[in-house]
Amino acid sequence: MSEKHASKGILNKNFALLWQAQLISDLGNAAFSVALGFWVLDVTGSNSLMGLILGCFAAPRVIFGPFAGAFADRFDRKLIIVLADFIRGILFVLMGVLILTKSFPFLLIIPFALLTGFFGAFFSPAIASIVPDIVDKEALTKANSARGISQTASQLVGIPIGGFLYSLFKGPIFFVLNGISFVYASLSQLWIKIPKKAPLKEKTHIVHDMVTGFKFAWKKEGVRILLIANMFINFFSTMAVTLLTPFFKYTPGFGEKRDGFVMGSLMVGTILGMLLLTAFRMKPEHRFNYYRGSIFMMLICMIFAILTKSFAVIMVCAFITGVLNAVISIITQTVIMLTIPESNRGKVFGIMGTIAEGLSPISMAISGFVAELLGVQLAIIAAFTLAGASVMPSLFNHKFMSYMNSTDEVMAEASADPTV
Repeated sequence: MSEKHASKGILNKNFALLWQAQLISDLGNAAFSVALGFWVLDVTGSNSLMGLILGCFAAPRVIFGPFAGAFADRFDRKLIIVLADFIRGILFVLMGVLILTKSFPFLLIIPFALLTGFFGAFFSPAIASIVPDIVDKEALTKANSARGISQTASQLVGIPIGGFLYSLFKGPIFFVLNGISFVYASLSQLWIKIPKKAPLKEKTHIVHDMVTGFKFAWKKEGVRILLIANMFINFFSTMAVTLLTPFFKYTPGFGEKRDGFVMGSLMVGTILGMLLLTAFRMKPEHRFNYYRGSIFMMLICMIFAILTKSFAVIMVCAFITGVLNAVISIITQTVIMLTIPESNRGKVFGIMGTIAEGLSPISMAISGFVAELLGVQLAIIAAFTLAGASVMPSLFNHKFMSYMNSTDEVMAEASADPTV
């Protein structure tokens, strides 16, 4: 009996090793980004330089996402995630040691940021493409929920703990400890057993593979609609969430602290939603109804939260939004994993990551101009409304509904589809 068929659910050694490694990586990234920001401010006192350097960490994931996805489909995915964590760990340790010994030229932080971001770009699509190979199809929703919990909890815990550890360990020592945790994560992943991929029928250039991935995603109507819907939801939602900071800052009786409480409520709701999905078995034929209903309810909650002046109501709306957002996110990941054959899985996840992260800086930049034109509150309402309007056609598309409710037969058909 193969390893894949022996693993019935998420409580197996392979997924547990993968999950804890991702948790360490996500937690380290969240805490490191905060600690790095404080360190840059201590050294330079420049907010703009801090933003530029943090952007250097994120930029490679956007630029190299499709390439990293195509790379994951061609090469050993376990080796990719092991090396990505190990190299990032060594870089973090090296940075900390050089700073402690006063041998770190400050401008070296930019190539350092680009390098760690580059290897992080390979980690994400590789780890996502592994999951369907180490858990059964019936457990994919629970597996993605567990992965989502680690990502969200890492933000919830890592952001405040990053500042605390920076003050406790004086920055550079924390960078070393963070690097050691990444090295541990990489070594623990050596014990993961992943079924071998079928050898390529013909040798092609990796750029050809990237183009093939784009063509594959565009040709499959369900995948195309899902990617476009996520693109618009992410773009307009990011704009709205960006404007929540000035909304709370300038609304009488709210302030910056309450903004933090609301974001905390949102994250707690997200974690709870994912916990519920790890225990709840969603039937494939009901998947689209949950997806569509969650989008409708989430948009209503977000608009209502902005219109009300009650902070308690806003907290409740944020919590419910977090739960619904978890449902949408997990269903999306599960459908992609079920319907994309192994040969194109990394490419599609790479494309999804680039679309999601690539538009965020543009959305954030535009948000300020829109707020100046319409006012903050009206701009947020308009952004949420446009998010709903942009995805509405897909929610009543029967072909898209069939795709979202995909069965094993649909998956088999997708897997049998020849390379474009």
